[in-house]
Amino acid sequence: MMTPVIDTKYASSGNSYSMKHHSLPMVLLMLGLCMFCRTVVSDSAVISPDTIVGEWHATEIHPQRGNIDTTFVINADATFSGSLSINSEPAWQYSGVWRLEGNRITWEYLKSSLVLLQEDKAETDEILSVTETVLTYRSVRRGTENTLYRVK
Repeated sequence: MMTPVIDTKYASSGNSYSMKHHSLPMVLLMLGLCMFCRTVVSDSAVISPDTIVGEWHATEIHPQRGNIDTTFVINADATFSGSLSINSEPAWQYSGVWRLEGNRITWEYLKSSLVLLQEDKAETDEILSVTETVLTYRSVRRGTENTLYRVK
C-alpha cells in the first residue's frame, strides 16, 4: 500500500519552492501529539477555590424526561449541596465535601436522597473554564461536558 505524501509549494520573492512534507500517517501522529500536549497544559491549570464558590444552576431539556433543573451550591468551607428536579418535581437532593487539585475537583457525596452505588459516592470533574458567570466542566468518568450558570 502506498502512503500519500503531502506536497506544498511555497512562493517567495518570485521563486517557487516545492517542499515534500511528512507522509499522512506522520501528519496525523503530529496532530495527535499536539492534542495530547494541549490536554497536558489544560490539566495543569490551577483553579482558585474562590472562583467556584457560590450558587450555580443548569437547565436541560431531556427528550424523554422533560425539563431537568439542577441547583448546586459550592461553599468556601469545602462542602456542597444540591438538588435536581424533573418537570418541577424534586428528584434528588444531595450534599458532601469537595477537594480541588489544580483544575480537577472531586466531589464526595455524604448524603443523598437516592441510594448511590459505592463507585458513585465520589466523582471527579475537570474544570475546563470558570468566569464570574459560567463554569464549564468535564466528567472524568463519563467524558461529558456540562455548563453551570452562576445564580445572581
